[in-house]
Amino acid sequence: MKLRAFLICVLLFSPTCYGASGNPYAAAGSNSQGSADRVYDVLSFAAELRRLDAALQGNPSAVKIAEFRKALPLSWNVSTPEQTYSISTKPLQDQLGGSSTLKAETWIEHLQVEIERSHKKAVTSVSAKTELDKILGGREFAGVRPPSAWDLLRQRIAAWIGRMLAALFGNISRHPMGAQILFWLLLIGGVAFVALWVFRFVSNRDGVNSFKPTSSIVTARTWQEWIRMARQAATRGDFRESVHSAYWAGIARLEETGALPRDRTKTPREYLRLLNASRFAAASQQQNYNEPLTVLTSRLERIWYANRAAGSEDFSDSLRQLGALGCPLE
Repeated sequence: MKLRAFLICVLLFSPTCYGASGNPYAAAGSNSQGSADRVYDVLSFAAELRRLDAALQGNPSAVKIAEFRKALPLSWNVSTPEQTYSISTKPLQDQLGGSSTLKAETWIEHLQVEIERSHKKAVTSVSAKTELDKILGGREFAGVRPPSAWDLLRQRIAAWIGRMLAALFGNISRHPMGAQILFWLLLIGGVAFVALWVFRFVSNRDGVNSFKPTSSIVTARTWQEWIRMARQAATRGDFRESVHSAYWAGIARLEETGALPRDRTKTPREYLRLLNASRFAAASQQQNYNEPLTVLTSRLERIWYANRAAGSEDFSDSLRQLGALGCPLE
């Protein structure tokens, strides 16, 4: 607090108040004694005031008062963290002009009280700042920071949009008919958007439901045609395709014998489960179709779907499994 407003302008006793470097709170004198060279801090200056107060106790004689007055420096230099103050001793010297020291003692006591009060407030302020820095340095305040460049840009964009909208609606308010037209256009557009969204949602659900398999798809090729395609692929050296065609030859053969339904919507694993179902259990047990179809299915998954390499031995073994399913190969 600038040394408590420079000790209330040296307790209102000094006729003028100046700073050490032209500061209006410091007082400068110009008597023959000159300024003292010593610079006090707040605590040592308070101790000096207590010494002076003790020296004036006990009703000293006029001679001692004169000596005391003569020993006073022109001013006291007091250094604080803010700056260095020069406190004139002229008010105190004026109080020592008579035979009584009561006014001088009162002046010193008041100055001492102001010095100590100012020091306590300064210490409290420093302590409070330290405590505040400690609190703000906690983890809960780690995210508190000044706005970034991106935050400032977003704020400017939002402010610009707000100004544009305010200008737009301000212009609309001057044209009531145009405002009504714009309102109804926005309302119709919103209703149309919602209706379109609902229509597309319902249409998609109906489209998904329409793909439910409600009827069987009859096999387009016979097992003989599939075997012919398998042999042609093997002749070309395309053993992946030959294994693939051999598998579907087996499926077509089982559909022909009635061991499997004529439905091409099933996956290879579903065909295996159907072959073991109770509806086809009798045919499966009589012909022992389960083992060869399992071998054909595993080979198809490994070579066709997993994209593994195939050789002539894979095709030859597929033909053996077709023979086990009852396909004449000659």
